[in-house]
Amino acid sequence: MNFALLAQGAAHLVVKRYAGPFWIRRQWLKKTQWFNESELEGIQLKLLKQLIHHCYSTVPYYKCLMDERGIKVESINSLEDIKQFPVLTKKDVLQAGDSIISTKYPKWLMRIAYTGGTTGTPLLIWRDLFSIGSNHAFFQRQKDWAGVGLRDRCAYLTGRLVVRPDRTDKRLYSYDPFMKELILSTYHLSIDTAKEYAEVIKRYRVTAIDGYPSAVYLVAKTCFDSGIELKLQSVLTSSETLTESMRNMISRAFQCEVYDYYGSAERTSIIHTCEHGSYHIIPEYGLTELIPLGGSDNNKCRIISTGFWNLAMPFIRYETGDIVRTTDEKCICGRQYPVVKSVSGRKADVIKTPSGREFGAAILTHLLYGTDHIVESQIVQDELGHIIIKYVPSERFSEKDLMAFQQLIIRHLPQEMRVELRRVEVIKRTDNGKIRPVVSEIG
Repeated sequence: MNFALLAQGAAHLVVKRYAGPFWIRRQWLKKTQWFNESELEGIQLKLLKQLIHHCYSTVPYYKCLMDERGIKVESINSLEDIKQFPVLTKKDVLQAGDSIISTKYPKWLMRIAYTGGTTGTPLLIWRDLFSIGSNHAFFQRQKDWAGVGLRDRCAYLTGRLVVRPDRTDKRLYSYDPFMKELILSTYHLSIDTAKEYAEVIKRYRVTAIDGYPSAVYLVAKTCFDSGIELKLQSVLTSSETLTESMRNMISRAFQCEVYDYYGSAERTSIIHTCEHGSYHIIPEYGLTELIPLGGSDNNKCRIISTGFWNLAMPFIRYETGDIVRTTDEKCICGRQYPVVKSVSGRKADVIKTPSGREFGAAILTHLLYGTDHIVESQIVQDELGHIIIKYVPSERFSEKDLMAFQQLIIRHLPQEMRVELRRVEVIKRTDNGKIRPVVSEIG
């Protein structure tokens, strides 16, 4: 029995559901999902005004910015008034340092998280405890749409560490009875372990899987090819691009619908999938601006977003680095939420090990957690047992950061992989101006 995981599960249960506004927010979200457009805009404007007042009063970075630009708290009278603020980039956040953290919350009322890094390098994010409960309520509503209730067991194929990647002599999964979560080691995922995971999922009577598309797909394909029957209520995917072929295979293998959703550790915007398969921008969560990229395809837009709930480290008009394809279609579900055709910008290659394991982009970027002074990064596989990690250091990058980087690589990658760190001036971007986090050159 993993007592550390049990303790962590108990702590998560308290923080996510009982120490904050989870139950109140959950009931509120059950009602607001059926509001009309005018009512939803009213909610957004009220939350936006509260956010701007909070930022000016308690966040040094925003007080300085608003004073310099002559932006008054009382000048926010419509959603369009948010455009008085400049777009906030990752570089701006890095340069701001602690000045973008609210002075309202003591450290014991905050928790640290990291962005997934699927569009570059992770950021360190401070979250207040109350925002964690609210965020959990929003995600639970996505699970409700997928038919997964609070009492249902869910398996997770994400970046949560069960055992060190080099350890194969220990159990590669752990069950948290408090949150009813079966955590499977994505770091050990291969065709062989996928078969084992399928049996574990059956044994624990799991209702749904939540994970990275690349990881869930590998398990689904293994089950399908091996004739392993595993019927689920639903599958939820996030953090990487879900291709249509991936969706079809996962749906066929597990005999259920796939609910792909979008979010970010910056807590600025979320896009959830409803029962009819539409991608909905969730307006109660934040103010999401869709800025056309230009060119021949007018339906491709950048996501610029302002989050309403994480007041410990609020982001106003944040450049997420992600792209959506817009549509004029309305969903028959009846909710008056904006609909997008797809979320792109997160597609990435998979790294393969000599022993047959596969690592998707979202899990590989865990390598960079804790390295605060790296601006951009990219992982390139040029041989089966060899990868190159290119990184662009900030001016504050030191030998200490390099040592921390090396320790994280040792912790998260098996010894069969040889890793070369390569310091570069810039990471080459795609035509859309994005960084491919993982590039495989071995086919």
